[in-house]
Amino acid sequence: METNYIIAGVIGIVIIFLVIKFAKKIFTALLIIIAIAGLSVAGYIYYFNMNSIDDLHKKYCEDFSNKKDSLKCVCIIQPLEKDFIERLSEEERENMTNVIFIKELSISMVNKRTIIKQKLKENNALNLLDEFKRDFLKR
Repeated sequence: METNYIIAGVIGIVIIFLVIKFAKKIFTALLIIIAIAGLSVAGYIYYFNMNSIDDLHKKYCEDFSNKKDSLKCVCIIQPLEKDFIERLSEEERENMTNVIFIKELSISMVNKRTIIKQKLKENNALNLLDEFKRDFLKR
């Protein structure tokens, strides 16, 4: 009976080692993907000098002739603006750097994700959230 326990123990150790090795690769790849996505958004916002919610408002809410942009304005930007106003003082919003804006935009996206998805769903435009995110990543 002792040899069965020894064999089972050795097999268990080998399986644990393989799982840890595999998990490290997945975790590393996931961290790299997240870092690339974050840097892409930061680069876009820095390049196009978007460091306030007003800049997003100007980009999506001034030309209502474009249906997609008007839906993005009503369904995405307006809830984000509301969250910015609720959470941050006027002085904080005015003196925001690019890095702080990215952080606060991420927080607002999380805070308002259900409202954003609900409004997009009501307008049959759930794909616009992915398009909005891609707008930042592709530039």
